Amino acid sequence: MTDPILFEHGFRTTRPPRPVYCHQEFLDKLAARRTESVGKRASLMLQRMAVDISRLHYKSTTGLNRGWRRSRLGGSSGSHFYAWWAPANAAPLKDAGVQAESDAIFLRDIRHHDDHAPLAPGHSANDYLLLTVPDLRGSEYAPEPWTSSQARFARSHGTARILKGHPGSGKTTALLHAADSSQAERVLYLTFSQDLAALARDYFDRFCSNTRTFTVLTYPGFLSQLLGGQTGLADPAEARAQFRRDLFKHQRSLGVWSNHIDALYDEMYAHLIGAAVPESAGRFPKAERMRLPENAYRSQRTRSLGSAADSVLEAARRLERMSDAPLADRYFPELALAWRAAQALTSGSRQVESTFLDYGCIAVDEVQDLTPLEAFVVLTLARRYSAGRGAASLLLAGDEAQTVRPTDFEWAWLNDMLHAMIGPPQEFKLTANLRSPRRIADVVNRVWDLYDYLHKQDRPSGTGYAEIDDDGPDQILYAAVPRAELSPLLSSLSAHEGLALIAFDKENLPSEILPFVLSPAEAKGLDFHSICVLNGGSLLRHIVDDRASAAVDILARRLAIDQLRVALSRPTERLLWIDAAPEAAMVKEVGRLLRPPTEIALHPITAEALLTCLEEEDLDLEDRLQRCQKDARQLLSVKPDLAWSRAHQAVGLLGLPGDLNRVTDPAARDATYLLLAEVCFQLGFRKKSLSPELGRLDLYQHAAEAARSARKFLLASAMEAVGAAEQSQGQDRLNRIAFAVQEITQAREE
Repeated sequence: MTDPILFEHGFRTTRPPRPVYCHQEFLDKLAARRTESVGKRASLMLQRMAVDISRLHYKSTTGLNRGWRRSRLGGSSGSHFYAWWAPANAAPLKDAGVQAESDAIFLRDIRHHDDHAPLAPGHSANDYLLLTVPDLRGSEYAPEPWTSSQARFARSHGTARILKGHPGSGKTTALLHAADSSQAERVLYLTFSQDLAALARDYFDRFCSNTRTFTVLTYPGFLSQLLGGQTGLADPAEARAQFRRDLFKHQRSLGVWSNHIDALYDEMYAHLIGAAVPESAGRFPKAERMRLPENAYRSQRTRSLGSAADSVLEAARRLERMSDAPLADRYFPELALAWRAAQALTSGSRQVESTFLDYGCIAVDEVQDLTPLEAFVVLTLARRYSAGRGAASLLLAGDEAQTVRPTDFEWAWLNDMLHAMIGPPQEFKLTANLRSPRRIADVVNRVWDLYDYLHKQDRPSGTGYAEIDDDGPDQILYAAVPRAELSPLLSSLSAHEGLALIAFDKENLPSEILPFVLSPAEAKGLDFHSICVLNGGSLLRHIVDDRASAAVDILARRLAIDQLRVALSRPTERLLWIDAAPEAAMVKEVGRLLRPPTEIALHPITAEALLTCLEEEDLDLEDRLQRCQKDARQLLSVKPDLAWSRAHQAVGLLGLPGDLNRVTDPAARDATYLLLAEVCFQLGFRKKSLSPELGRLDLYQHAAEAARSARKFLLASAMEAVGAAEQSQGQDRLNRIAFAVQEITQAREE
């Protein structure tokens, strides 16, 4: 039953949602399929349209139907359905004289994928119904978009709830819904991804009541704000490099770790430093300083490492003799900040920002990327909920087998900690892969078999075989290329819209391609039309190699399998795998992974054949524009150069006056220029530096010019004013800030 409080008279959101109009024919077909997965996907699509249409995948149409957009709704047994829709100023609606808000969306029909008959738009006054947020939150016009498992998680009244799910199973969607359904006056939502944080802010601002407070932070930002603005004393990447340098001259004394310094770093990160907590919690004893007591470390790690555990402690003592500063401050700055937050919370220190003690619900996405120390901070905060009102509701979502940080996460220790600090948690599971089509989902499932190469106690718990919900079309291509051909091939692929390059080890890649390559950690939480895995064969061979050192390689192999699952679950339609000069054994191993055991192994093709396959796709200009826009937004926080390049690539696709292939749809042109304005402004405001090769740009001026091209003249003036304020000093800065506030106020509607 729907909670009536959601539909009180005068329900308002913090920011206005995008107006969503539905044609009666669309609503009739939605009603006819409300009990099917197609109906639920359509309902979720309506919600996402109201929140942020830029994240929605769609295909363009041609001929008489040019201007309509089609978003896949899935299906089964070869029957695939699409929602046909268009923005208010798209050609079909504009030509028919349909009048509405400039940012409105019109949903016209639900059609089988083979149905391309001419589609008349109808008339807005008679044929379309405006669905408000209360309408979308109810079930009169559309079914609830949640699966039964997602709904049970959100509606439970348990204080501590754990949501376990496979890649693409809808964990984030369920967590957002559960945080909203908690009805807490103040909600704290934590995630590691900047992009997922932006999604959460949009959801809470445009879809939830403005009478409640929703605070969305990345986990590092949360720790910093909790401590009143403190940050780590060192950059994490530089800290790891310093760790290597400090131990390099002592390699011979490191025992089995002598040739595995990175693995030693990860071991200390996860278990020696990351498992130290300032008071006992479950299986973790109280630590007096920023590392686990030696006896406790031995008891926890000897079973897995044997005598190598003593070598870890000896290396730690050697590093401590080099400086009076704690290990964590020098080499593990993120964990040092977490330790100070944990100490401040357990001691009742006034150092803690008091507003953080008043959240009635705390939701954490990607919980598997927390060490025990970092998880302890969240649990302690929930336990300290203000005014003796008991613990705050605690919602934790994740996948034990999707770590991208060296946490060596296990549900078992988190359950122990919850039992000791909060109470017995309730567990919920999402078992279907809702993102990946069948063949790609099958590959993700088969990665789970690689955990068999680890000892049983080192494997993730549960099962890795997700149910497959989507029979949509997809493609898997494997290419083996000579090293001489790798650089030109990757340069060509880097310019393909909607395609992301992911590498597990960037050391052997051409230097000119590195700005365009993501790590699994950077790709986490994102999705792309196509993914290209680079040199995954060497990673796969390392995983299955029986000669790998059992003592020191456990965490590295576990992390490698997890990262492989993360990378392979990012594409929505196409998976590419490229190995440079692979050996025959590597080709065989990759071919077996990419093709089901009952079929002939997938054989590699040449670089030329791979590019030919991509060229045959022959995308419409609007499809290419959409992919560029989505790439730019997703990559903004992790790859500034690539985000900026994709935004300019989109503008270049628009064409110039007189061009035969010029994009004439005003909605598409305005959206593309606004995207460029958004990217440039955010890069400038976040003080993100572009590579010198791209020129030393005034990003604020660049953003303003793009906004003017989108006919947003007040917005352009506001961007220039903000830039002038940011770049000024002294008394002039105060005057410019005041002027910027005036300009922003005038541009509010834009």
